[in-house]
Amino acid sequence: MLEQIEKEKIYFNPGDVVKIKHMLDQIPLMLVKEKESKMIKGDSHFKGIRCFWFTKDGSYQEQVFSTKDLMMVQSSYTANDFTIIPPVK
Repeated sequence: MLEQIEKEKIYFNPGDVVKIKHMLDQIPLMLVKEKESKMIKGDSHFKGIRCFWFTKDGSYQEQVFSTKDLMMVQSSYTANDFTIIPPVK
């Protein structure tokens, strides 16, 4: 059982191309910036994955997401692809 869980885990690294799993009106392709942690009583606790993207007007956006909300995108993308894309129907 534990081996199956380990095989299903997806690890995100800086530079990975990701998108949100949930169907939204507009889904951005994003780049992973870093793993986000916070200190609680001297211990480091995982908070989420910090991602960034650019909107169609060129403004920089950044947010922390749970790994459960992200999915890896097989990429052969260029910088022009990192804007909001319409949802898949």
